[in-house]
Amino acid sequence: MTRRGCLLGCLAWLLVMTLPLLALILAVRGELAWQRGDFIEDRLWLVRTDGAPGEEAAGLAYSSTRLVRDPDAPLGRVCVRTRVTFLLWRGASESFDYCECYQARPAPAEGYDPLGACPGSTP
Repeated sequence: MTRRGCLLGCLAWLLVMTLPLLALILAVRGELAWQRGDFIEDRLWLVRTDGAPGEEAAGLAYSSTRLVRDPDAPLGRVCVRTRVTFLLWRGASESFDYCECYQARPAPAEGYDPLGACPGSTP
């Protein structure tokens, strides 16, 4: 084997060994979430609902939240779009997305106040 082949083999082995670790963390905590800013977030969680027969669901869900660029937005206003996707092995659900806007609080206060749905978005 060449050095490149050994390196690719080690990387493949590392990937295969990481999957059970991620599954164990997901089973123990119920979710994996990583946030890269105030509004940029990715989240993977377990879906477990027990309802009436035919309304039960089990599987995985993934959501991603990203900033929406709006050149007409006033200063301090931030709009974010969240997309949710389901991978269910029991039950059924459709993916969906929604958009919400927030206004930065004036100084010295920190944080954002919700303003509601994005302009032009459908509920």
